[in-house]
Amino acid sequence: MRLKVEFIPIIGLAILLGSAPRARVWSQTPQGLQIVAVRAGQIFDPKSGINVHDQVVLIRGDRITDVGPAARVQIPAGAKVIDLSKATVLPGLIDGHVHLTDGKGDQRQQAIHSVTESLKAGYTTLVTQGSHGGNYTDVDLKKEIDGGRIQGPRLLPAGPILGAELPAKGPDAFRAGMRDLSEHGADHAKITTTGMFSFKPNGEMVNEPVATLEELKAAVDEAHRHGMFVATHSYGGPGLKWAIEAGVDDIQHALSADDADIKALKQKNLPVTATILDLRQDEPGDLKKFAPYSKWRLAPQTWKKMMAAGIRLGYGSGATPVTTVAGSPSSVAWRARASSPRVNPTPLAIGALFLFLARILLIVCSDDLVGQIRLGRAVEDGSAPLLHDQMEAALLADLLDDAAQVLEHALEELLLLLLELLLEIVGQARGV
Repeated sequence: MRLKVEFIPIIGLAILLGSAPRARVWSQTPQGLQIVAVRAGQIFDPKSGINVHDQVVLIRGDRITDVGPAARVQIPAGAKVIDLSKATVLPGLIDGHVHLTDGKGDQRQQAIHSVTESLKAGYTTLVTQGSHGGNYTDVDLKKEIDGGRIQGPRLLPAGPILGAELPAKGPDAFRAGMRDLSEHGADHAKITTTGMFSFKPNGEMVNEPVATLEELKAAVDEAHRHGMFVATHSYGGPGLKWAIEAGVDDIQHALSADDADIKALKQKNLPVTATILDLRQDEPGDLKKFAPYSKWRLAPQTWKKMMAAGIRLGYGSGATPVTTVAGSPSSVAWRARASSPRVNPTPLAIGALFLFLARILLIVCSDDLVGQIRLGRAVEDGSAPLLHDQMEAALLADLLDDAAQVLEHALEELLLLLLELLLEIVGQARGV
């Protein structure tokens, strides 16, 4: 089923509305900066989860100076006007779990490609969760972006994974490794607390811990001394329980958390970044070993329990570098298609996805300037090319195609669900 572009009711256009990390060119001469006015048919507000109609956003330098109904917000003479009156404007998208490198080839160029393509797709904040062989490439790239030498999204880099890519054994070694990460400029540390896993015949997932409680406590204490936060790869079992007890700041995955884990997460108000793409990619291998069980099939069950308990769930794609355009992790449609869980596979799920993106900010940083289109919020001037006339048409065409693919996928899923429901009704009528 291929939908024609003209039937798409909403065009999601993420324009510049992430953050401006540190000083940039725009913020050095605030008095002489041109004002940019964006006419928006709709603005998606992730805080309320609704669209507000017929809005105008005024941007001066790296800050939003006004936003509101077109009838109230006056566009100053001489302002550069971008007409998106037939589009829906989103805050800059945020991915809470990416890997920019994989240890193969030129790591700097690989990372630059990843962030550039992500930025073109509207992702203005990326949280890297381990360099996967790229050493400190993500940290160095952040410095280049912040210094204005490269255009890219805001990066929160972790550098090499502590205890794995950056070897550490014992509490003292974890403290030393954390200091090394801090000295290189990492914003946070990624630690793997669970390794090998399997499924019992009843579907229960068994996870082998790979870090001790004492090591985790030492790492957390040292990280907080240096103003860093700690994220852990934790599926379940003792490794997840120890991560929670040690006081880490963000749990990645937690897909086999039991009721006691969920209760502890709630008591500590500890957020979970739910990754999806990696689980879906691992699905064939998991089923080959453990059918009918897999991480992909287990995760939605756990997420439902977490959401019912009020756990803060954030979105991370789990995207890794690729070399083909068709498989680019920065593609909005590609990420959405690969990341649409069957928990609620309707067009409403797309809106829920954006809410998860917004929640990442509450998880990874205290900066309240990003993730919303509101007065005083920052504008990601690393995304400035998106405002240039020569790129607007290309970006719009790309987003139209992406939106068509997302909607097509959602409708396919909806039809499958309706068919399943119809068969169930017929079966009940026949007394099957």
